Amino acid sequence: MLLIEKIEYQTFSNSEQAVIDYILDKKLNIEHQTTAEIASATFSSKSTLVRTAQKLGFSGWQEFKVAFIKELTYLNRTISQINANIPFQKSDNIQEISHQLATLKKEAIDDTQSLLSYKTLNKAIRTLAESQTIHVFATSNNNLLPLTFQQKMSRIRKDVRVHSLAGEQYFDAYQAFPNSCALLISYSGETTSLLRIATILHRRNIPIILLTSIGESSISRLTDCRLFISTKEKLYSKIATFTTDESILYLLDLLYSGIFALNYDENLSFKIEAASYIEANRQASSKIMEETRSE
Repeated sequence: MLLIEKIEYQTFSNSEQAVIDYILDKKLNIEHQTTAEIASATFSSKSTLVRTAQKLGFSGWQEFKVAFIKELTYLNRTISQINANIPFQKSDNIQEISHQLATLKKEAIDDTQSLLSYKTLNKAIRTLAESQTIHVFATSNNNLLPLTFQQKMSRIRKDVRVHSLAGEQYFDAYQAFPNSCALLISYSGETTSLLRIATILHRRNIPIILLTSIGESSISRLTDCRLFISTKEKLYSKIATFTTDESILYLLDLLYSGIFALNYDENLSFKIEAASYIEANRQASSKIMEETRSE
């Protein structure tokens, strides 16, 4: 859930509400204001600001303020002329639809890259690389997206298992060996089945990497590191998950590439050697696709 949304659902005292009203009005302008200045402007106190932040799950005002500014900056930056939920209209022709979708998908990748913490990304890559088995859990169409990740990883001899059978996912999580890790995909971060899976994994000390939208969620509190999906789509009111899918696929490709790069020469040599042996009879009608075969 976004912090802005969390604020709407939280109940505050009169003095705390005055603080909330002030920051929602001033928005990014509070970035360089001190705690004392905000307290003075809202006729409250520093302790009121701290209590307000703690009601929203933060240890103190400064931590809340950093998260608030970061979220507003992201939301302001991602404003696009193309609606991620309804990227084309009934009256659009196929040429217009083509342009809209291409633009939307490019924006999704740029948006996802802007959300990256390279420290977190490197931690995720190391966790995956050091694990004997990578267990992937998702729901609905998100179960389909990791299949290409699984196939790519298998070509560099990494064991990835996509668990998609409802009900059995809980047993799969419980039976995960200590030298494995888990990769969860949840746009909302509140999917009931995935929350239960995350709870099982967390209790068994299995490292969890979560691909999710920005903001705090029930699942995110149980994970070791989070990589953020472009957060533009509504849960239901949309033509399709164009932006979310593109964002998830980009992150999965990034994780694969990061692991590949850790042993670049060995992985590239093995991949080419295996493919040239197993697919020796493949033919190409274009010189661009032709391989230079050694005798």
